[in-house]
Amino acid sequence: MIQRPIANPTLVASRSFVVACASVLTLVPVLTSGCNQEEVPAAPSLTGLFLSDIHFNPLGDKTIVDSLTQAPVSQWDSIFATSSQTACATYMGDTNFALLQSALAAMQQRVPDPDIIFISGDLLMHLFQKYFDETATDHSQTAYETFVNRTEQYLALKLSQTFPNAQIVPTLGDWDTAGGTAATFAGPGFLASFSSAWNEAVNRHGGAPDFQSTFSTGGYYSTTFPIDPRGRLIGLYTQPWAAECTSGCAPDASPVGNAEIQWLTTQLADARSQGLRVWLLGHIPPGIDASTTTQNVAKGTSCSAAITPFWADAYSSQLYELFAEYRDVLAFGIFAHEHFDDLRLARDSSGVPIFGIKLPPSITPLHSNPAFVQFRYDPAIGVIVDTTTWYLSNLASSPNATSAVWEKEYSFGATYGQSAFDTKGVAGAVEQVLEQTDARSSYTNYFPSQYPAGSTSVGLTPFLPWGCALDNLTVADYTACYCGK
Repeated sequence: MIQRPIANPTLVASRSFVVACASVLTLVPVLTSGCNQEEVPAAPSLTGLFLSDIHFNPLGDKTIVDSLTQAPVSQWDSIFATSSQTACATYMGDTNFALLQSALAAMQQRVPDPDIIFISGDLLMHLFQKYFDETATDHSQTAYETFVNRTEQYLALKLSQTFPNAQIVPTLGDWDTAGGTAATFAGPGFLASFSSAWNEAVNRHGGAPDFQSTFSTGGYYSTTFPIDPRGRLIGLYTQPWAAECTSGCAPDASPVGNAEIQWLTTQLADARSQGLRVWLLGHIPPGIDASTTTQNVAKGTSCSAAITPFWADAYSSQLYELFAEYRDVLAFGIFAHEHFDDLRLARDSSGVPIFGIKLPPSITPLHSNPAFVQFRYDPAIGVIVDTTTWYLSNLASSPNATSAVWEKEYSFGATYGQSAFDTKGVAGAVEQVLEQTDARSSYTNYFPSQYPAGSTSVGLTPFLPWGCALDNLTVADYTACYCGK
């Protein structure tokens, strides 16, 4: 194991921001001609945010869609303000402007000046092209792809405007593509547009100078980040590895998926040579899709045949071997895709933990209440100390952006009795969930962010499929846990 050096606070407690003549809360560019600007050092807040699966839908009000298609993203806020649809999107729908505004305001209230924001993919709405064709006058392919790119640019602008000092590190989800479905990969045009839109936020403090060039190649990148001064964050594009894309996706996944594994291997080897600890950020997580597995069993599929891994076997076998080989380097993982508040624990073949994984809840209310996670970290030891989850508690009453109520749901440390939200803490929480009734009750309650009862998509009864998924990532281990009991 690499011995983690104790960071010098004077080295990590440095951040800078530009002091301008005035501040604004709109997306209208600020003219600073004649204004003296200066770099002012600022102490880090030692706080951050996890958010995921925003699935932003700019098409909810058909009457303003054509105006949006014809305007630069700096004018989108003013166009959204003319909409008569002021209620937050509700269950079985994707995030609209009102919900996005409410979520960002709630985050800013709880964490006014985060040092880092992790966005683990799926910024764009489901079935984007279908709804664009139904609402836009010009629904040519060129018009659609342009609008998709602008939507990503708008989100980058909104997050950067709300949190101007934060390093914001996004990754691509399965719906982050101009292909129109989850069965396509992000093409060169989309990757170039995305990397240009997010470059300033990712490279906020100079930790990712190669972000644009690397991301444009394959949707992945690496950067320094404030949580661990001796760490490296690796952003992954997981769609080429997804089991849902082993067939039917375009183009063929093999060259893309294998090239990324080779790049990741090089990154891990380089991190080891420098004595660095690596965090992974992706969308589709390692392990088993417990929900789909359970649905398959309910349809009469045999237990072993019902098991549905998130990653295709051709890639998961390589990646799990890579994780085991670099267990001394890997420190933590952040993925998502489920839309639920979840944990994973990667173990080696002997059952020893390799690294813990956080799956943040979604902003979209498609299957659950919208939620986000704030955290505190300690750069002296390079770990997150604790997390607190906030959720929108009155969505059923159709609130608008200002009447929506975001309540504290739970804190990780108090709920599971762990002193840090790191691999050891995740391992301790998983053990409690599997062995203690109270911890299991908390987990199943918080999993859908207090989502109302009655939805078959979030039921965790029987618990075994989800319990086995917590720390049995390979098909063989999950089969032994689930089918052997």
